[in-house]
Amino acid sequence: MQKTLIATLLAAGVVSLAVPMAHADTFRLTIGAGHPVPAASWVAPMQSFLQVEVKKRVEQKTKHKIEWVEAYGGSVAKLGEVLEAIENGLLDIGDVHVPFEPSKMLAYNFGYFVPFGTENAVQAGLAARKVFDKYPQLRTNLEKRFNQVYIATGAVTCYNLVTTFPWTKVEQLSGRKIAAAGPNIPWLKAVNAVPVQSNLNEAYTSLQTGVYDGWIMIPDATYSFKLHEVARNYTITSFGAIPNTMITMNRNTWKKLPKEVQKIFLEVGKEYTKLQTEASQIKSENSIKAMKDAGTTVRELSWEEKVKWANALTNIPKEKAAEISATGMPGEVVYAYIENLKALGVKFPRDWTASK
Repeated sequence: MQKTLIATLLAAGVVSLAVPMAHADTFRLTIGAGHPVPAASWVAPMQSFLQVEVKKRVEQKTKHKIEWVEAYGGSVAKLGEVLEAIENGLLDIGDVHVPFEPSKMLAYNFGYFVPFGTENAVQAGLAARKVFDKYPQLRTNLEKRFNQVYIATGAVTCYNLVTTFPWTKVEQLSGRKIAAAGPNIPWLKAVNAVPVQSNLNEAYTSLQTGVYDGWIMIPDATYSFKLHEVARNYTITSFGAIPNTMITMNRNTWKKLPKEVQKIFLEVGKEYTKLQTEASQIKSENSIKAMKDAGTTVRELSWEEKVKWANALTNIPKEKAAEISATGMPGEVVYAYIENLKALGVKFPRDWTASK
């Protein structure tokens, strides 16, 4: 009798171990960016798509829940501070704007090192994701050095040139003061323009008062910041749409998430790249139309002038590939991005791989 009871209890214990009680967790995650939600085409889909889809799918496909705490517009990390905020756990997930981290994120700025690339943000996003797939060092470096996990890539639409004066030849830019972000400044030096480091918050007034004569800027930002009102010439120079941001998650946070929740984040992240770049491209095209309707002169630089400008540049892809390699990261990411764009049908005004 006693042996039977013991056997029964043991059997019950084995069953209990084999079928544990289901455990459901609610994960409260802080998501943020330096830019406010409406201002940046890569931030808005973080709120309207990524947050919504992750929360919905986690609740539908697992026993867990996600609660979001929003920290956009620099409320936790200002522009240029997001990488460190995610690394230190002030943010669980956020957008790392790679041009704001020219040293730490050198290898991740590969899109900025390919002048006159694709005009299409969707192609830029596709090409960039393939680079991440081919070079796992990009992901492992993020994890080991910066304590964060790669979730997604975002891309900005094509950089062009808005000016207070009309021009048709690159020689006409010589001596002109043109504003730009850091990675874009070499493009101006090549044609003897005078580069001015600036930001969009001061752009309208600076163009209006003659502090500078133009801006290398994407169409949607040109229109939304009303630069076309004080600089009435928008020239499509086709400098390129560029993968400018990564969505990453703090690695300690990542490790706390069940595998099925991690899988959902990666799935939604991949979809985010497609949705974000498609929305950006549409916004860019609508902005160009709106500027035309407002009386702005919109014209495309001739292919001959694009070739002239591209040939005036130093071989930036080659220089930057060597610079990246010197840090221990794969410099070939620059050429992989170029080849991915070529495979998508992109024609370059200069063969950047000729003297690779």
